[in-house]
Amino acid sequence: MKLRAIAAALSLALSLALVPRAAAAQDEGGAEVRAGELRIIHLWSVDPDAFLPQWNQPDPPTLPTTTRTARNRPIQQFILYSGCQRDFAGQCHLSAVVTVTAPDGTPYGDPIAFDALPLSPPVAQGFGLAPNSIGLVIEDGEQLGDYTVQLDVTDEIAGVTASQTSVLEIVEAD
Repeated sequence: MKLRAIAAALSLALSLALVPRAAAAQDEGGAEVRAGELRIIHLWSVDPDAFLPQWNQPDPPTLPTTTRTARNRPIQQFILYSGCQRDFAGQCHLSAVVTVTAPDGTPYGDPIAFDALPLSPPVAQGFGLAPNSIGLVIEDGEQLGDYTVQLDVTDEIAGVTASQTSVLEIVEAD
């Protein structure tokens, strides 16, 4: 089992993660959820090296997203956010908890808690890309099928939590 928190969405700096988007993709697994003013979109990609540069392109970006991957192939979570409340210094703080359930309904590891957006200036408009998320790899001997991923993002300053569930389809590798 490989479920890991990623510190600083792969190798790009926080500055890239804070590039605002006027609109955010809402395709596979990307329905927007709200809690108070906080807005979250939860996306997945098997090509994070293409996702991040596309995020930095002019609107609208063409984000390579999917909720389907093969055994032993990593899939990366991306958390888009907007509307976080600022503290007295003008910064936002978003924490996250990810809970994964295997196809048979059993927990897939322990829930992972992390700071999706450590204290940082928020995006001025549109959506920002949180710098921290998780990656998932289903290895040999583990179940194939639909894994349910529950994402709970809390705006630590506003005291509200937005929750979104994605279903990842894991198939046998070619």
